[in-house]
Amino acid sequence: MGRKGLPFLPLLLVLFAGAGGQVWAQDSVESRLQRLERRVSIISDLVLQVEGLKRANRELLGRVETLEYRLQKLEKKQRELYLDLDQRISALQGEQAPTSPHVNEGEMPPADTDTNAEKLPSPGKAGEVEKASRRVQREYDAAYALLQPAHRDYKKAIAAFRKFIERHPHTDLTDNAYYWLGETYYVTGDNDAALASFDALLQQFPGSEKVPGALLKKGYILQAKGRKEEARKVFRQLVRDYPDASVARMAKRRLQQLK
Repeated sequence: MGRKGLPFLPLLLVLFAGAGGQVWAQDSVESRLQRLERRVSIISDLVLQVEGLKRANRELLGRVETLEYRLQKLEKKQRELYLDLDQRISALQGEQAPTSPHVNEGEMPPADTDTNAEKLPSPGKAGEVEKASRRVQREYDAAYALLQPAHRDYKKAIAAFRKFIERHPHTDLTDNAYYWLGETYYVTGDNDAALASFDALLQQFPGSEKVPGALLKKGYILQAKGRKEEARKVFRQLVRDYPDASVARMAKRRLQQLK
């Protein structure tokens, strides 16, 4: 009997081994599932974090755009304040509308060839000159009025000053027209056109009373463009050549900022 039962022992061992293998296989599957679940959980957390960062980034971009818009409005307001200040100074100094006659080249009466004759225009010619001067003054005043608070139409002012300069390139008001054209471009943020206008004034009318103001604004524009050394040079020129001008103090402050 004992000998006959021996063959069952290996069979039992095989059965136990098979059962153990099934248990181990089941544990292995569960472990892998648990690992996968942990990985999925980590990935889900990362996805949520990325979405949170994207949302925060969108909010920051929105704030940056809002700040940029406010900055642009502040810059425009500051330029308008400069324009108002310039207008007040010009009004006090009587620069924007001189009362002396303004005569275009080519409108002067011909000189009398008689050396004994008095060198005065004939009454008819004198009347024509005065009429032309009044017309030039009216055109200038109309352009300048577009900058006043009651109108403040920069687009029309630019067109009016450009037309005035084209029609009257050599009058006593042309330098003023160049200056206010540059100011209008400056207020509207067109720094390149403003710089061109101020440079035209400085080159064509070096003796104009508007030169100090043109130098100041030229320095501002160069500084805004990052051309700091050129800006310093312009500010120094203004302080050196026009120390008593009201804008010289502004130039000194800018020089201190640029140190």
